[in-house]
Amino acid sequence: MLGIAAGTIALLLLFASRNGYHRDELYFLAASHHLSFGYVDQPPMAVVAAWLARVALGNTLLGLRLIPALLDGVVVALTGAIARELGGRRFAQAFAALCVGLGGFLVIAHVEGPTIFDAVDWALTSFLIIRILRTGNARLWLAVGAVVAVGLESKETILLLLATLAIGLVVNRQASIFRSSWLWAGVGLAVAGWAPNLAWQAIHHWPAREMDANLRAEHSGLGFALTYPFITLLALQPLVAPVWMAGWWALWTRIEMRPFRAFATSFAIAFVLLWIVIPDRFYYLAPGYPVLFAAGAIVTQEVVNGERGFFRRVPHRRFFWRSRHAAVAIACLGGVLILPLALPVLPPAALAKVPLQAINYNLGEEIGWQTLTDQVAGVWKALPPSERASSVIVTENYGEAGAIDLFGPTRGLPQAYSGHNSFWWWGPPSPATGAAIAVGFDRAALTPYFTSVSLADRIHNAYGVTNDEEGAPIWICTRQLASWSAIWLAFRHYG
Repeated sequence: MLGIAAGTIALLLLFASRNGYHRDELYFLAASHHLSFGYVDQPPMAVVAAWLARVALGNTLLGLRLIPALLDGVVVALTGAIARELGGRRFAQAFAALCVGLGGFLVIAHVEGPTIFDAVDWALTSFLIIRILRTGNARLWLAVGAVVAVGLESKETILLLLATLAIGLVVNRQASIFRSSWLWAGVGLAVAGWAPNLAWQAIHHWPAREMDANLRAEHSGLGFALTYPFITLLALQPLVAPVWMAGWWALWTRIEMRPFRAFATSFAIAFVLLWIVIPDRFYYLAPGYPVLFAAGAIVTQEVVNGERGFFRRVPHRRFFWRSRHAAVAIACLGGVLILPLALPVLPPAALAKVPLQAINYNLGEEIGWQTLTDQVAGVWKALPPSERASSVIVTENYGEAGAIDLFGPTRGLPQAYSGHNSFWWWGPPSPATGAAIAVGFDRAALTPYFTSVSLADRIHNAYGVTNDEEGAPIWICTRQLASWSAIWLAFRHYG
């Protein structure tokens, strides 16, 4: 189990420096110069991790992605531990860890961000609650509260697990658990840990609510709703989907797993809620899979040992569960097949011909940021020196601004400003008036504030990879009609 976790960490680090920074990582690095108890789009944990990596290891991809890789190893190890708590023997523990270690969590852990922290929080919370249900040790609710407190400073979706588990416990006639004073002490501890972020949100007029509304409006179309169930069912590696599905069914139907049935109910409710509310964010459900894989690994162990199982009476239909070797081989084959989609195995030039970024968006968003900065620097240096002294750089999104902030100083560029998410709070631009180099905007977004808006260049990465920045315009804007402090609110956008 620990060996599988170590292998997963090594695999992530092997490809950590293959391409470049992801747009979100550029944002987190910029935010690490503005440490706070919260940000428009998330609590502070991922930014604190970026700060720690930057200070301790420098601005390197390997340093930035070390923490996520280690956290993924923790998730893998916890999956095996959950299998043990559910009654799985050594094979079940190792097999559960293998399914998670070679699955879709590689996508999550490749990029530094809140999702991998969320996965650890869900896995550890689930492990502790399963242990409470198995042993009756109510004092462990304090540990749950401490983990949730940290989790709420990573990502609020841990509340989805807790709310749906509470419903599951009631449905499973375990409501008496809510009479425990230790549970409510854990709740108090969790709320206390969340308080700094809540205070930040209140002081800043609850920007997360506006951002969530924007995301729901943008990502709740019929197309997302139609594809959601298929992506969700297959995202954690299609070839091992039978394992977690068997795990869900076992949690729901087996007498010996009756104490843990709430986890089956929780997953089902969360699945439906996300489908209705924001189907484009299917990965919010990903941290719920380790428990299902742990239970499914027990099913696999029992079937291959001939003890019991779905296909005991029809051995010619056993497929995945034919033997331990077959199960492990299929899981490893699935890992090999998913690898080019999960990690930057292919060189950047190959993505222009084999656009895997159409499936895994993250692959394309690691390409071209230094070239973008070079092009902006070329436009900046072409300005007359007298005009350059009172000019600013403004970008449409935080990835562009983060790239300029990271790579721009060595190219003679000043800091960038953006109205996107927390970047807006770090403005308005200074000097208050003058020329502006505007990156990524539609022309119509600039003409109300500048008399002259002329196209200076278009962003093109060196590999011809299609991504969000390819072809985006770089404008030179002059004859500003009002100061930045007067117009800055119009540039704010959360999402």
